[in-house]
Amino acid sequence: MKRLIRPAMLLVPLISGVCFPGLHIFASAPYNFIRWALCVMIFINVLQIEVRDLKPCREHFILLAANILIGVVPFFLLKYIYPASVIPAQAAFFAGIAPTAAAAAVIVSLLNGRVGFVVTGFMISNIGISIALLFLLPVVTGNLTAAFFLTVLESLVTVIAIPLTAAQIVRRFFPGILKYRGKLKNLTLVLWSLSLLIIASVAGNFFRNNAGNSTGFAVFSVVLAFLICAGNFSIGYWLGRPGYRRDTSQMLGQKNTTFAIFIALEYSRGAAALTTIAYVLFHNLWNSIQLFTAKSRNNSDGNDLKKQ
Repeated sequence: MKRLIRPAMLLVPLISGVCFPGLHIFASAPYNFIRWALCVMIFINVLQIEVRDLKPCREHFILLAANILIGVVPFFLLKYIYPASVIPAQAAFFAGIAPTAAAAAVIVSLLNGRVGFVVTGFMISNIGISIALLFLLPVVTGNLTAAFFLTVLESLVTVIAIPLTAAQIVRRFFPGILKYRGKLKNLTLVLWSLSLLIIASVAGNFFRNNAGNSTGFAVFSVVLAFLICAGNFSIGYWLGRPGYRRDTSQMLGQKNTTFAIFIALEYSRGAAALTTIAYVLFHNLWNSIQLFTAKSRNNSDGNDLKKQ
């Protein structure tokens, strides 16, 4: 039964959101649900991290550079291929630039990988990508003004800097809160599921208002998401040193898609977020395959030991 809960909390909100496109209003002012849900989720995830336990190494910064390039290179490539519209280029950028998800450490732990290495990568990725976005978003959106730069700074401080700082302050002065980490994780899962509901409603609203040409773009978004997802996991694996390749693959492939979708909705048309929405499906599908394969291998090893 427990195995069905997480897939259900992924598929049910996505299907429901498409069926109820009117819920898209909660993505923007005055509600801004995704923004505030993201703040709380990052706060809860970072609350469980002790800064002094983080151990940065060369691979973390190589992956950060690769993460930025995976967003920037497809953007300029698609901008050249489709000069009449910037939406395809922006779609690739937001899907590629998304930082490492906190859940990557959970998947790595289930795969018997190096959790501390991935947690360190999560912190470096999210902080590094946020700083890079200060300079990249004006270029991607074509708004090269000081006022826009300050607007981006305000958004990133709100959803990244404040939750990171607040989590460490609370951890330092109220350590007893860690006793409730199980309940806090459940809250994160609920907020993630509700965010998916609203994100899917944004996609549903786009299809409703662009019935004539949305099908072709939807297919384009799905194919693009698959290519970027496969590229991320593959490049991450290739960049890792022996013994770390599964961890580096997970760090580059499993994305903080809620953050990327928030940025896409905040600074571009909703259509640009569709590729990142599709990415949610592909990286979770790959995670499921990895976990199933690992479990099957462990069961096989266990049966072999019993025979001996």
